[in-house]
Amino acid sequence: MKIAVVGAGIFGISAAVKLAQNSHRVDLFEKEDGILKAASGINQFRLHRGFHYPRSSETTGDSIRTEKSFRLEYGQAVIDDGEQYYGIAKEGSLISADTYLDFCQKFKLGHEHIKPAFLNHSQIDLCLRAKEGRIDHAKLKKICLSRIKKLRVNLRLETKATPGLLKNYDLAVLCAYANLNSLLLHVPDQQKKYQFELCEKPVVKLPRQFTGKSLVMMDGPFMCLDPLGGTDKFLLGNVVHAIHQSNIGLHPEVDDKFLPILNKGIIKNPPITNFKKFIESGVQFIPELAKAEHIGSMFTIRTVLPHKEETDERPTIVSRINDKTITVFSGKFSNCVEAAEKVLEMVKEV
Repeated sequence: MKIAVVGAGIFGISAAVKLAQNSHRVDLFEKEDGILKAASGINQFRLHRGFHYPRSSETTGDSIRTEKSFRLEYGQAVIDDGEQYYGIAKEGSLISADTYLDFCQKFKLGHEHIKPAFLNHSQIDLCLRAKEGRIDHAKLKKICLSRIKKLRVNLRLETKATPGLLKNYDLAVLCAYANLNSLLLHVPDQQKKYQFELCEKPVVKLPRQFTGKSLVMMDGPFMCLDPLGGTDKFLLGNVVHAIHQSNIGLHPEVDDKFLPILNKGIIKNPPITNFKKFIESGVQFIPELAKAEHIGSMFTIRTVLPHKEETDERPTIVSRINDKTITVFSGKFSNCVEAAEKVLEMVKEV
């Protein structure tokens, strides 16, 4: 079968590789000039084990279940050293320390109580050290390119897939994330509303004492800090200040001023940034964050289901639209291999 896969993020690549392994002819379309350029290349790069989603049992269960398949496929890109911490803030958290401990016990999430010296424990009710991997983006990209080449997937970069172009294929698998609805214009009844968030990910250098350390403050309008792959740099996240624009609808609404910096990697001295707000809100938990050197920021669009503030759930949804179209709405990174297997199952049923 001749199949078009649209979107060369980790979900599109995983689907394309899985289909090629099963003797299908696959063209992989990507509108950017490289693979893993958008949300797959601009995130915190955590291989979630479930710690991050205490209000969504489904997302936690998905993370636990799919970690194994991700490691089997992309294990060489997983970093398991370092120190991963999860903290519950004393004020403003949506869950209590006791509730979080009950959650960890329920899902058998291994942890130890600890009070690392780099944290301001007067602002933290609970701190746990977790066992959780992170993803080396550079190694992941190398693995993906190798498999694309080995399996003779026809990678078509800087090519915008249109409904007219896709008519030439027996089947189209749409993994376009924020741009998913733009590929469903011919079937408007299948378009769905999403919440689009234009996010900033500052990249910083920190004192040597932070090497390998990761922190997620739970569970509310707080911050996170993660090492950037195998580099000496770090990524900052913030539930509030990371989001420059947000809208609910069929398509993301992006101000023109963001277009030159969107999905373009690390932008040095970005013309628009909330970096100071990241630092101001983060030093209450990590005082030494005041010494962070801003290397630059990355900008991308995060896409989630709307009106899920109560649970913060992040499902992966694979759907058959008709006999010629399958869509993949991407959730957490680790779900990509399982999603690819679901795509293959649907293709076999066509």
